Amino acid sequence: MKTSQSVALFRGSFSVGLAGFILLAAMTAFGQAQADPWLILASGEKGAINSHTTRQDLVRKYGAANVVDQDVDIGEGEVQSGTFLFPKDPQRQTEILWKDPDNKTAPESAQIWAKKSLWHGVHGITLGTSVSELERLNGRRFRFALTNDGTDMAEETISWRGGRLEKEFQGNGRIILRIESSPTKGAKQSGPADFEVDSDNPDWCAQTPHISEMTWFFASNAQQ
Repeated sequence: MKTSQSVALFRGSFSVGLAGFILLAAMTAFGQAQADPWLILASGEKGAINSHTTRQDLVRKYGAANVVDQDVDIGEGEVQSGTFLFPKDPQRQTEILWKDPDNKTAPESAQIWAKKSLWHGVHGITLGTSVSELERLNGRRFRFALTNDGTDMAEETISWRGGRLEKEFQGNGRIILRIESSPTKGAKQSGPADFEVDSDNPDWCAQTPHISEMTWFFASNAQQ
């Protein structure tokens, strides 16, 4: 009788264990299926494009026809070998520069530019995201500065002033945002090429400033 009870107990435990394993496998598969194919994180540890991505990975994920190698203009007449994803589709296009351009491994940066894009960073920040939305996500106002030295290498910097976005945008692994204004009716864009402005400045906000370009520079110390 004791033997029968032991067998019954073992079988019951096995059934529970099997059910738990099936549930865990289903949850894992669901999580993998739900992985965001358009998320990029500057930390380089995770995301659709990260520090471990190779050209072969891009081909497997997005298809060979959508992965095109070509030289990239990096400014001042210099070019660098890079890779474009979806070069004919502005909403899915991104430009990748490699730390190892010969073998097309270890992305150095990824860049998007257009009116809209499926690619995005933390909190869904993407092309078209407004300055007011960035301020809300940051939890406080920030300061935007433009420095133009007369070349095509003008520098835009943002001081997040200790807000929630500071760690995401200014750590080892950075996201550079290009802010562009679209003047509304009755608003005039004026002032010198070099200027600084707070995100809650009413005159600037009247020009509906928004992100027109994003560049992720991946962390150099991402774990391999």
